[in-house]
Amino acid sequence: MSNPKNQAIQLAQLSPQQLKQMGEQIEEEIQQLTQNLDQLTKAANRYHTSGRALEAFKDETEGKEMLVPLTSSLYVPGTLGSTEKVLLDIGTGYFVEKTPEDGVDYCKRKVNLVKENMDKILEFIKQRQSQAAQVNQVFSAKVQQMQEQQRLAEAQGV
Repeated sequence: MSNPKNQAIQLAQLSPQQLKQMGEQIEEEIQQLTQNLDQLTKAANRYHTSGRALEAFKDETEGKEMLVPLTSSLYVPGTLGSTEKVLLDIGTGYFVEKTPEDGVDYCKRKVNLVKENMDKILEFIKQRQSQAAQVNQVFSAKVQQMQEQQRLAEAQGV
């Protein structure tokens, strides 16, 4: 990794316009990473909810009446068939048949995997926020320095 002193020297050598552009790029990256983090949070919640539903499903009996969702707001009456196997959506239109217990295990593994990725993204966001703060600090110092030079020039009548 680079030495923070070297980074500060490099930042100090940039023009205010370059610093402003760099700060904007970092902010855009932080925004994109935050959106990715939100998507991963939603995915973890879906896997967690699915795992809990499978845990409850294990205890159900064949023939139980229930409402089957067709959309998020449309349900039809149905009857529970076999409780020995479930179909899990593993992505991109692929499904795999598993026992409810294996399905719960699959969901738990996916939640853990997603959370590991979330932790990595959170750490990277923190790093980028720190870099953005450094860039903004150097930018503010440069702008202040330019304003001071301008005031001195005006005071000297140049």
